[in-house]
Amino acid sequence: MSANGFDYDCDFRLGFNFNPPRHGTIGYLLFWSGCGGLSLQKDIEIWNPFGGTGQTIVSGPRIPCVGVINEFRFEGEEDAPIRIVAYVSKATAANIRNRLASPVTSTTVQVAWYIVAYDDERKQWYEAAFIKGGAKASANVDVMDGVLQLSVDSKSTRLDDQLDILVYRMEFQVVPSEGSTSTLEFAAGPTQRLVRNWAQS
Repeated sequence: MSANGFDYDCDFRLGFNFNPPRHGTIGYLLFWSGCGGLSLQKDIEIWNPFGGTGQTIVSGPRIPCVGVINEFRFEGEEDAPIRIVAYVSKATAANIRNRLASPVTSTTVQVAWYIVAYDDERKQWYEAAFIKGGAKASANVDVMDGVLQLSVDSKSTRLDDQLDILVYRMEFQVVPSEGSTSTLEFAAGPTQRLVRNWAQS
């Protein structure tokens, strides 16, 4: 979490558990559905590092998700946009490209995320960013200068030089839907929790 807002830089490669002894920040895009029928599947399953108590949103050794978050940006104001960069599967990338090939008539979307981080002093993992109660946020994909803030790379990214596993960079920015309020929770450590309402003012 940055000094100027709720920004998290995640290690998407660590999420795929290529180097288990390492610690860092791991983000999961748990749900994404909207834009007139673009319902993205949870076709990636990655490491859940907790291995103990204290987790409230998910459980189990692995977490199914739509994508693995690399960047999360939120300035903190009630109606500020949230921008997420995540890596998704080939099938998900193809679904996004197919949807964007024709005009998007609805920007409404439901989305959920979950970020965990490691406290080096306390030697423990903690929940860093999520929607209270594991809910989904009602939002709209943002439009800036007439451009829908949703994209996916056509070129793949290789997770590891030794393994032929490819993922695709997805980027989107969302703003809260009119008339809806989501309660967002953030933390910079196991005992430092902040709550923000996310709504159209």
